[in-house]
Amino acid sequence: MTKEKPAAFQMAIQGGMLEALGINMYTTLGKCLVEFAANAYDSDAPKVEIFIPFDEIDKGRTELKALVKATKANTKIAAAKQSESEPVIAATSTGADLFGSMAVPDLSMFKLTLADSIDIRIKDYGHGMSPRDVAEKFLPINRHRRIDTVGAETLLKSEGGKRAVMGRKGLGKLAGFGIAEKVSIETKRKGDSFITIFELDASVLSNAPNLSEIPIPAKYVDDFDVDRSGTTIILRCLKPDAVKSSVDKISATLAEAFYGIDKADFLVNLNGVEIEAPAVEYDFIYPSDAAKTGDLVEDFVNIPDIGTLPIKYAVKFRKPGQHLAAGKRGARIYCNKRLAAGPSLFKLGTGMHNFHGQDYLECIVVADTLDQLGVDFVNTNRSQLREDNDVVEAVLGHISDLMKASLAAHSKHRDSKVNEEIKQTANGKMMSQIIDNLPTRSRAPAGKLLKTIALRYGTDSVEFNELAPLVVQSVNAGETLIRLIELQTDPQTINRVAVELKELAEIERSDSLKLYRGRKNGIIALRKLIERGEELWKKKGIEVELQQLFKDDPWLIKPEYSHYLTSDQSLNTLATKLAKTIGVDKFAPIVDPDGSIDAERPDLVFVMSDSASPHVFTIVELKSPTIPLSFAHLTQLKKYMRKIEAFISTELNGVAKVNGYLIGAMPEADTRNDDELMLLADIKKRASNEQWEVIGLEQVLDRAQQIHSDAIESFEKDELAA
Repeated sequence: MTKEKPAAFQMAIQGGMLEALGINMYTTLGKCLVEFAANAYDSDAPKVEIFIPFDEIDKGRTELKALVKATKANTKIAAAKQSESEPVIAATSTGADLFGSMAVPDLSMFKLTLADSIDIRIKDYGHGMSPRDVAEKFLPINRHRRIDTVGAETLLKSEGGKRAVMGRKGLGKLAGFGIAEKVSIETKRKGDSFITIFELDASVLSNAPNLSEIPIPAKYVDDFDVDRSGTTIILRCLKPDAVKSSVDKISATLAEAFYGIDKADFLVNLNGVEIEAPAVEYDFIYPSDAAKTGDLVEDFVNIPDIGTLPIKYAVKFRKPGQHLAAGKRGARIYCNKRLAAGPSLFKLGTGMHNFHGQDYLECIVVADTLDQLGVDFVNTNRSQLREDNDVVEAVLGHISDLMKASLAAHSKHRDSKVNEEIKQTANGKMMSQIIDNLPTRSRAPAGKLLKTIALRYGTDSVEFNELAPLVVQSVNAGETLIRLIELQTDPQTINRVAVELKELAEIERSDSLKLYRGRKNGIIALRKLIERGEELWKKKGIEVELQQLFKDDPWLIKPEYSHYLTSDQSLNTLATKLAKTIGVDKFAPIVDPDGSIDAERPDLVFVMSDSASPHVFTIVELKSPTIPLSFAHLTQLKKYMRKIEAFISTELNGVAKVNGYLIGAMPEADTRNDDELMLLADIKKRASNEQWEVIGLEQVLDRAQQIHSDAIESFEKDELAA
């Protein structure tokens, strides 16, 4: 056989590139729409209008789910018959081997699309495209749109010359394939008397051996309004898993993606409503010039051996209790008014002073020059910058230093503010006097804890009055002080407090430090579980780890559970008996014989009892960090509480107080699920004397960090100074 030896080779762009550059990069509706809005901006459009039929999409998704459910039983029967008739093949290729004893996931929903009649439209009023523009500028994949194909001139401005362009690689056109199988384009250039219409079909293009050889039919419709121009993108055959976003979520994504655009110059409308960033109240803004002017301040990044890069920035901290979700914390870097990287904490560490202040931190950075140097420093997916080069390393290091400085300034602001609040309230003054009479080594940690609680809840709050006794208990001050603080509402007890505090034994530094290091490890473990829950959202997993963490560290649920898991044998036996009565904990296995999770059973429930208050029992119902809490979960918790009350009343002839906690991932604020909405409504109506409480995992983490992190730092400093 003769071997060919061609003098040259030719690259072919295979259809599989659509998946890499479109489907995998733009997996959500919000990200897809950002790309089309940016294209509209670069076309000098005064506005872009987005039309999404949310109700029709919800109805279509529901119908598809029903279809999948209706055919599931038949599919199982057919698969069983087929497995009986076919010979056994290698174990490494079977679903049973890949998934162990668990049932193979049903992914048929992900292969279906909504009806062709349900579409999403993005209409702009920019300069539009001529047929030649479509062929030479729009359809070429990975065309460097900033380089003039004729003169190789760098084009940093839009065609009209009034805007710095956002687009770079010409890949935005593929964004539609992340959420739809068909992308139709209707475009008209000013001066033309016709509209150019063509369609990109993923089912045709994705399997093509060479995309350049696939013809894309075009048609033309007369339009004699020669002054009209613009482009309309129509997305059809929508993917049900990619278009489940709500109005609020899409609006937030679009608002976050752009910064500093004058509304008089460019508007983004969603179903006729102008997109605006949500109103946020800030407690502190850094630096002071940004706080005074309400604008970004100028700064420069020093890049060794290269020069300086101008930027503008401001760091803002939300008010206590309004913490950001983990994925929204840190700095957002904008280039040419579009998000280029972030949000990210970049090089900030978790062990630094005021590290929990990161939960409230938003840093806005404008670095237009970074995207105008002729070198591509922004990753294609615009989630981060291209690292491992001197320029980006310097920029990220500088921004991290700015955030670190802002955290230090924020800490001083918080301290001065809460100190003033404590001085101005009767309860605060009393607590301060109590702490001033603690043993020397106890004062600093107890004082910091008191300030943290006051900042978190306010000095006049019920929480402040309830948690104040725990301040000293947490540093091993003993039963005496707890009893005295419970009398704080009576001013005449202050003298008694001063006398009795002298009887308290001095705290051993090593024991206290050991306690708080253990608590720090518990906080870190909870944070990691929450982050894993976000990665595995609405999937099963990590339930058992969550239960064990709360059993080992019950103080995460509420600080007074520090030592309250009973060690008394009779109480322990009773708690076990109660667990057996309501069928929870080890008496309610959550894994079916076939290895699948039984959704009808509670994820995790356990009973706690307190040897100091033997008439009080606490039921803790946990739901996986990957599953949103619902009204049905709260109903189940209340059933358990009633069963225990009835058991103690009938079997033990006694009266017991039964508290219940439902802990898990709170439903998204924009949820449309009726069961989740009912839960949120019940939480809102909950009276202060209710014996049940619903606590989100983020809230558990936030509360644990706020109450304990300052004391950890204080003890560690005390150890170093010793």
